[in-house]
Amino acid sequence: MLFTAIRNVHYQGKIFLYPIILDILALATGIYLVGFIGKPMFSIKLILEMGLPSVSDISNISLFANQATILNELDVVYLYVVFIVIILVMLRAFFQGGYIQFLSNIIKEKKFSFKQFIHAGRKYWLQFMLLEIVIYLLKICLASFLLLFFPLAGSAFTLFFLIGFRIIFIYLEFTIVEDNVSIPAAIKKSRKYYFKSFYPTTTLIIVMYLLTSLLSYLLHHYWSYAMVFSMIFIYAYLMTIIQALFMQLYSKVPR
Repeated sequence: MLFTAIRNVHYQGKIFLYPIILDILALATGIYLVGFIGKPMFSIKLILEMGLPSVSDISNISLFANQATILNELDVVYLYVVFIVIILVMLRAFFQGGYIQFLSNIIKEKKFSFKQFIHAGRKYWLQFMLLEIVIYLLKICLASFLLLFFPLAGSAFTLFFLIGFRIIFIYLEFTIVEDNVSIPAAIKKSRKYYFKSFYPTTTLIIVMYLLTSLLSYLLHHYWSYAMVFSMIFIYAYLMTIIQALFMQLYSKVPR
């Protein structure tokens, strides 16, 4: 069953292009804004994102302009720069809906056109934009709270909490699109979907974190133009396969 999902992804290989195109755009914009920053180091970033893959999800170096953290790398933040970053963040939210709908069609063995991608993007971009904002504020508030009361272990507590939250609501983004519901409703339903498929989903989550941790380590250890650019293609390919397997499991969860 899972091998069928992998085979079907390759039959509709155009899905790989969407995260690749957006990441190349975000990387080129980031280099234009801040230059090629960073150097080889030992570092690993655990992902908290699902759906559309981006190398920015596994990078602790803020080089991609599809995340607001790149603004921290600027000595002076101009309004036009903020506008560019907002546009890319919104574009990622737009791609998210189309990408997840594409995954769903692949699992259902249905063709998916560019027109359908645009339609799904327009339909769900606002919800994914709001979700980005909510998660961003949650990270800030939680980190501030825990660091205030637990100065030494606050960062670790924050990470463990966010990882736990991500695991329990692993199907949150899928539920928004597949069930066509609001964020609050998706939170409630996605939690049920996870526990209804606890063992296979948890196994796949472990595989995903092992794989992405390895990719994150390699990205930072061999940090260079060539590595970052190559990782865009590697990460888009491998994470799309992983996402397709999640979608396959999700489609089999009893409703």
